[in-house]
Amino acid sequence: MKRLLKITLVLAISLIAFGTYAQDATHAVGSIHKFKVNVDGSNVHLADHVGNTYTWAVYQNDGTTPAVSGTDYLFTTAGAGAGVDANTVNIQWLQAETYFVEVMEANLAGSCTTLRRLEILVSAGALDLAVIASDNAGAVITGGALTDCNSGSGAIIDNATNDFGSTTRYFTVSMDTDGQPWTTGAWGFDFTTSAASTVTSSAGGTVTGSSVAVALGTSKVVLTVVTDNTPGVSPANDISLNMVASNAFITTGAGNTNEPGTNLTNNTSESFVITASPETSVIAID
Repeated sequence: MKRLLKITLVLAISLIAFGTYAQDATHAVGSIHKFKVNVDGSNVHLADHVGNTYTWAVYQNDGTTPAVSGTDYLFTTAGAGAGVDANTVNIQWLQAETYFVEVMEANLAGSCTTLRRLEILVSAGALDLAVIASDNAGAVITGGALTDCNSGSGAIIDNATNDFGSTTRYFTVSMDTDGQPWTTGAWGFDFTTSAASTVTSSAGGTVTGSSVAVALGTSKVVLTVVTDNTPGVSPANDISLNMVASNAFITTGAGNTNEPGTNLTNNTSESFVITASPETSVIAID
């Protein structure tokens, strides 16, 4: 009985120790991080390691199976892998998983080596798209500035027709991974607006129907939204205009990764209120 109790206690302690073990860092799919050894506070290579050779490797979550370059990760620095004085390497994560990053340092003669490794949790949870009501330069508009007269206010209306023109507003959509602007691959999303509108891209993207494709190197896109004015009594004829994004994704060498459902709260912008002008009739003459 005492032997059984002793074994049970050892097992319990082992499970507690295992359960409290955490990854060394959590990164996002698509993000790029620099891994480094033997540097000082200014990232200068320490003199007593100059001439040594470094070999970097990435392993899957079992710690022994090599991760697949181009599917799981990419070395984004030229010559990454083995090389004299290559004590830093940039890694881009392509798939959500737990990985081990390992470096082997060999002395100048190549006869003695040291191994170090980190455990990295790569998650799609940090992928985050945001939509804001903005000006045409992408600066956020909030509060009372969101409410304004329609673009036809104060303009001369053709006395022969009932065309009260249209109003233009702007929405900026940005993509982050791991809290950093996503610039290392293409991305895209679908959208809807709360009022009948024509949507075009002012900068950074291509609008096709209700979808937007954003090119490599661009972390945000400004969309121009044009909606017909609705003259009449205010506020009954005011227009509340916002934008809702959906199906957001980034594209890496391994394909597309979608924004997780936990990050959708900022996919809807605040609403512009386009205030109606009176629906003045044509001028009649007796």
